[in-house]
Amino acid sequence: MGLEKRPLKQRKLPSQARSKVTRDMIITAAAHILEHQGEAGLTTNHVAEKAGASIGSVYQYFSSKEDIVLALAEREENLMLHGERLEEQAIYQEQSPLRLGLRAYINMLPDNPKARKSALETVIRERGVDRIASDIDAKFKDAGMYSGLSKEESFVLSRAIVGTVQAAVREELPYIKGREFEDALVHLTRGFLREVV
Repeated sequence: MGLEKRPLKQRKLPSQARSKVTRDMIITAAAHILEHQGEAGLTTNHVAEKAGASIGSVYQYFSSKEDIVLALAEREENLMLHGERLEEQAIYQEQSPLRLGLRAYINMLPDNPKARKSALETVIRERGVDRIASDIDAKFKDAGMYSGLSKEESFVLSRAIVGTVQAAVREELPYIKGREFEDALVHLTRGFLREVV
């Protein structure tokens, strides 16, 4: 569910620690609502109530509930391991960087199947498929997944992974964060890499 870095339609950027805390509370409240009530429960009024903030405070930072969902997705993406951090964690956890990278990509998604679907659809609607694909390509390249691949091979590999994950999200599969699903993605990727490298 990658995101291209472009400014969100925020009305106010946090300039003080307290402002940042308020903004984070709003995003966290939205995540909680999505997890437990799905998209139907996600309104700016409900987010304000859950965050313990006024509706005016919500609109100081976000112009719509869609902007809150985009900020939530961006926050999760920023937590995604890549580059040196991915390599360090792979050594520390005695796992392959490929496995940890795929796990980080999947773990960006909310835990609740309906919340995952809602977040994905919002990001696709607001960002567009091309922008999401471009951002995912950058993450995978940074993680070293494209090493030794042609641009055509990189395209096929990334779309196979992203397409599989997005299909699982859209079909609301409950086991997307399970070990078996992760193993299947790792096997898919390793099998492809063995054939082309």
